[in-house]
Order: sequence, then structure tokens, then C-alpha cells
Amino acid sequence: MHIAYAGVSIVNAIPCGRGAVIPINLKAYAKEGSKNRDSPLISAIEDYLYKKYNLKTTFQIFSEIPEGVGLKSSSAVSVAILSSIEEKTKVYPPLLSAIITKEYGLSITGAFDDAVSSYEGKISFTDNLNLKILKLIENPYDLNVIIVIKGRRNELNVNLMRENCKFFDEAFKRGINGDIFGAIKINGYLMAKINNYETEILDYMIKKGAIAAGISGNGPSYFGLVKKGEEGPLLDHFEGFKIVLTQVVK
Repeated sequence: MHIAYAGVSIVNAIPCGRGAVIPINLKAYAKEGSKNRDSPLISAIEDYLYKKYNLKTTFQIFSEIPEGVGLKSSSAVSVAILSSIEEKTKVYPPLLSAIITKEYGLSITGAFDDAVSSYEGKISFTDNLNLKILKLIENPYDLNVIIVIKGRRNELNVNLMRENCKFFDEAFKRGINGDIFGAIKINGYLMAKINNYETEILDYMIKKGAIAAGISGNGPSYFGLVKKGEEGPLLDHFEGFKIVLTQVVK
């Protein structure tokens, strides 16, 4: 059974084509076997494998990652599947995941940053346009992650995100040069203001002790990184919302 991780965003890859992700301790698993679930993603992978490698197979998939809320669930499922047959394809699973999801119109950028972090269990900085890993970091932080899922995903203003590429790029440069928490904050506030998410939630997380607070993926997940044992005030405040408490992968 092959394991892949969920993640939260350091920098969204849509504006500039470069993205960064921290893996978190929610997992997806996959192995070849009797098909137990279906989705456009799974169908695309099976179709691609048959056309490219003449490999006709199905997969058993198990995931503890909430879907469709920006926690990289699709990349984790894709990477878990492709890792289970890596010996047959001889292709790096995150690379194959990005190729398939982009070719089948399931991702704007191919989500290479998500897939690399999911597969490696490390903090990833990637060039999604050229499918290159720019930096991988063994996570040095012993932190909890509080995820607040509020409402539905807002419609993305992709054009405005790209018009603000220089600000997202500044966040990326900060992150890759060591200021990961600063990058998360910049990305979070940019995503909130451009796509009509609530900056007040980010403000409150910081006020109550989060080291960093951001928006993961394209939303609607807000997240805060907190020292272990200091998550109580945030858990109390957001009671009534869907909350996930987990850890960064270390």
C-alpha cells in the first residue's frame, strides 16, 4: 500500500507558475486491486496508463483527506496510485501526475508542487511550468496545523491572480530563501483579497498565537501553524465550523 500526504500552501502556483507546499499528516493510500471508488481523476489516470503503457489495471484507494477544499487531496490520490505502479512506468510519480492532470484538464498548472510534496513528504518549491524541483526541505518544524473549512470554494479570479504575479513571486522568493512563514502570510492575504475570502479569520489566527496563517490551495481551507499545546484558543473560537487538527510531516 503506497502512501501520499496532503498539504497546505506556502505559495499558490497559478499566478506565476511557481508553487510551494508543506506536507501535513493526512494520508492517501493506493494499491492495484478491485476498484473501490471512481472520479474523473482516477478515470484519467487509468485511461492514460492504458494508452501510454498498455497497462490496463484498477486501484483500491483509501483517503483520510477532505476533498475539494484545497488540501491537495487530488494530488495525494494521484501520487498514491502512480507510486503503486512506479516499477512498471519507470517514471517519477509526481511528474507523471502533473502530466496527466494537465493533459486531461484537471488542473490549471499540473499541481507539480503539490505532487512533489505529497510524494516526498518534504517542503517543496517547484517550477510547475517546466516541471522542475527547485528546492526540497526536510521539515524542521514540530508544529500542529489547524484547518478551518468555512463554506464553499469561491470562484477564482485567475486573471487578477496573474496580474498580481509580482506579489506572489515576492512571497515565493521569501519562502525559498528561508522565510516560509512570511511567504504563507503574503500568499494567504493575497488569495483572500483577490478571491473574496475572509482576512478576518487570518487576522484572528495570528492574534491568538499562530506562527503563520494562510489559505490553502484555492480555498476554502484556512489554516494556522501553531506550537503544540497552543491550539486551544483557536479550537474554541472556531467551534461550529469544520475543523481538522493535524501536524506538519516531520
